[in-house]
Amino acid sequence: MKKIEFNPRKFASGGLIILLGMGTAIGSIDYSLGTLARMGPGYYPLMLGVLLAFLGLLIVATPDSPDEMMPSEDEADATAAKKPSPIRPWVATVGAMLAFMLLGKYGGLVPATFAMIFIAAQGDKDNSLLASLLLGLGVTAFAVGVFYYGMQMQFPLFNWG
Repeated sequence: MKKIEFNPRKFASGGLIILLGMGTAIGSIDYSLGTLARMGPGYYPLMLGVLLAFLGLLIVATPDSPDEMMPSEDEADATAAKKPSPIRPWVATVGAMLAFMLLGKYGGLVPATFAMIFIAAQGDKDNSLLASLLLGLGVTAFAVGVFYYGMQMQFPLFNWG
C-alpha cells in the first residue's frame, strides 16, 4: 500500500481557493439569482463560487504525483539559491486584476479585458510582447463574443468618461 504524504503547500492553496469560493457563493446570496434563461445579478457569482470551491477541493483531494513531491531540505536550499524571487508573476497578477477593476469601470469591456490579459501574460518571463499582445487580442475578441453578444451582459464595450 502506498503511503500518502501530507503536502502543506497543496493543502494551504486548495484551502484558500475553497474559502474564496465559499465566500463568493455566500456573498452572492444577497442578490437575486433569477433563472438560467434570465440570470439575476447573483447567478454568476454563485456559480463562480461553487466552481472555485470545487476546484479547491480537487486540489486538496488529488494525490501527489512523484513530480509534485516536496523536495528534501537540502534540495530545497540548493534550488532556492539558484532561483530568483517569483515577484514578477505576483506583480503581474495583482496588476492585471487592478487594471480590470479600474478599466472595467472607466473604460469598458474591451480595454479592461485586453489590459488584464496583456498584463497577466507578462508574468511569465518566457512570453514576448508580441505573444502577450496576440493573446490579449484573442481573449478580448472571445470575451466580447461570449459576454457582450452571446450572453448580452450589460457591460459597455467602451465607456470613456
